[in-house]
Amino acid sequence: MEHQDYQELLELHALDALDVSEARVLEAHLKTCTECRDELGQLRDTAGLLAHAADPAGPSPEVRSRILAGISADKQSQPVVSTARAIPLKSRAERNVWMIGLRLAAAIALVALLVGVIVLWRRDMKMRLEIAQLARQVNTQQRELVHDRDVLGRQRDALAILNSPNAKKMELAGTQTAQTARGTFVYDQKTGRAILMAEGLPATPTDKAYELWFIPKGHSPMAGRIFTVDASGHAMLPENMPPEAMANAVIAITLEPKKGSAVPTGAIYLSSPSS
Repeated sequence: MEHQDYQELLELHALDALDVSEARVLEAHLKTCTECRDELGQLRDTAGLLAHAADPAGPSPEVRSRILAGISADKQSQPVVSTARAIPLKSRAERNVWMIGLRLAAAIALVALLVGVIVLWRRDMKMRLEIAQLARQVNTQQRELVHDRDVLGRQRDALAILNSPNAKKMELAGTQTAQTARGTFVYDQKTGRAILMAEGLPATPTDKAYELWFIPKGHSPMAGRIFTVDASGHAMLPENMPPEAMANAVIAITLEPKKGSAVPTGAIYLSSPSS
């Protein structure tokens, strides 16, 4: 029983209107509940005051005889109905058990849902990491493929120029700045298509780059392409020979700022012999 149920019995108990079982249940509760004991005492005091405040009066003999006769007739014609309030202790306990079971099932379902969400989130994160890793691998392979295609294209151009009947080859030697470096410059005397192949050049600093120069006899140096070398100091550079340098020119390589220079400013690393 809930506390409110006990409080509903206090008024009847103050008037001694409870049956034996209800009175026993309430008395057991009163032993442990100070609030209900105090309220029962107040109700009993109130009932006593009402009883003393009323003027004593009794029915007339005629009315008394009539009331007693009616009561006797009612007892004989109707079954006795108890006015005591039934307390469904068992049904209330069963409802409490059901409520506890439903709450427990809901809690278990919530925990299972949270566990499922965490598992799915971890799987999603793992898949995202795997996809990102695969994307990086694909990008790396694509860059390598582009580089390999570029190298293959340069090799084909170099082979075509070398096999041309109009090809002219110039050997480049390292200077005091790069004594172990060497290179070959080949160009087609009709089309001007050229290829530079260099090896043994020092690695380029991050803010520097090598620059190719054409120096025709009697003319100012003409800037060619800017390039860098790989880890072993190799480079293969396609180029177009300027018409002014087709007859007689010196080919030179200098180290310049990364964006190149309009005129040579750095030391010469490779150079063809001057005629």
